[in-house]
Amino acid sequence: MFKHSKSIFVAFLVGVTLFSVFKYLTSLKERYDLLNSIKQFKSQVEFLEIQKQNLVKGLQQERELKQKLQEENTNLTSRLSQLDTDFAQAQQNIDRLSFQISLLRTENLALRDQDVNLRQALTQITQDRDNLKVRLSSIPELKKAIREVKIQMRQAALQVKERKKKTEISLKGNGGYLVKDGRATHPLNVNIEVIPLPVK
Repeated sequence: MFKHSKSIFVAFLVGVTLFSVFKYLTSLKERYDLLNSIKQFKSQVEFLEIQKQNLVKGLQQERELKQKLQEENTNLTSRLSQLDTDFAQAQQNIDRLSFQISLLRTENLALRDQDVNLRQALTQITQDRDNLKVRLSSIPELKKAIREVKIQMRQAALQVKERKKKTEISLKGNGGYLVKDGRATHPLNVNIEVIPLPVK
């Protein structure tokens, strides 16, 4: 019976030992699996950290790019405003220059007409001069020219006297009366015309 108890005890110890070894091996396996899981988690954490850093870096770059674009937008807006101002000023200058060109063209046409008139007058004066030379080269023609000048001077003196009389009549006034002796006293309208002496 002692042997039998000893065998049971040995069997019990072997069982406990086997159970302990099994538990130990199970613990080792769990520890190994846990270490592998921790390694995987660490690698995942490192990967996520790298991704986070990349995202933070990308976000910072995006912010810098956004700020840069905002500054460029502000500069472009300011430049566009300046260009609008310059364009408006250029348009005003173009309008002013167009108006000046139009005036210059009108003046040019007037000067051309004046040039034509001056040439015609010069031609007429040259002809008159030649006629005068012909007339003054002979004594009878010279006497005739003197007579014509005297007649013209008399006519001019008569016209001056008539104009002077008309002016004196108009300057007398109405003495402050609108109606005097049943007649209107307002002055008559006087038209003064200047008639140049005919040149022959």
